Amino acid sequence: MSHQSKNSQKNNRRHKIIRRGHRWVGYSVLVFVLILSITGLILNHTEKLALNQIIINNKVVSALYNQQAPKTPPTSFRHGKLWLSWLEGRLYLDGKFIARNNEPPLGFARQKKLVVVGSKSHISLYLADGSAVETLDLSSLPGKILAFGQSDNGDVLITTASGNYAADSDFIAWRKLPATVGFTPDHPLATPAKIRKKILQDFRGPGISLYRLILDLHSGRIFGFLGPYLMDLAAIGLIILGITGLIQRRRPTKDKQKRK
Repeated sequence: MSHQSKNSQKNNRRHKIIRRGHRWVGYSVLVFVLILSITGLILNHTEKLALNQIIINNKVVSALYNQQAPKTPPTSFRHGKLWLSWLEGRLYLDGKFIARNNEPPLGFARQKKLVVVGSKSHISLYLADGSAVETLDLSSLPGKILAFGQSDNGDVLITTASGNYAADSDFIAWRKLPATVGFTPDHPLATPAKIRKKILQDFRGPGISLYRLILDLHSGRIFGFLGPYLMDLAAIGLIILGITGLIQRRRPTKDKQKRK
């Protein structure tokens, strides 16, 4: 076998390896290259498409960004048209977030301009707009609260281990009620759908802009901490495809020159 024939076989073998490598690199990075290309085209027209103004708020996107849904439904109480709700440490008035309250409320009362929220170890006072006024802890109460409610004449009533008590208008003194005097404590009610929707939206957050979602897809960050490295590999794969494509393109030209 001539020296030229051996070189030709080596070249053919090398060409097959390059061709196979080119093909498998292409298959491996195809999905990521498509993501890079499509998202890059969209991001190039961010302002025209108003991507920053489009907000996405659904379970799938919330899960991707660790904005998980609550494990339990909200607990709600009603006085007239006003609803008080609690969800995993957050307190709401008519679906509007007003405070963080680690203890679930036992009920609430309306007294003059105040909203009075009672829980086991404290009573919190708020204005109707949700502004905090004061919090009374166990040192200002006749004991740990077992039940909370309001009398027909507007007094705030609580039940402790030692009996029932009524607060004065300034919540400074507590008057013990006779054993024969009872009251109906507040009980949680089903949260209205409209209020529940507002609460869940606040709990999950305002949502993710379409611009950020596409940008995170483009960079790979949406896939977690390994995502950017996957996109880096896709970019390297594109470089390899370009180089191996040029090598394959040059080979027929060399073969023609050898035949002449």
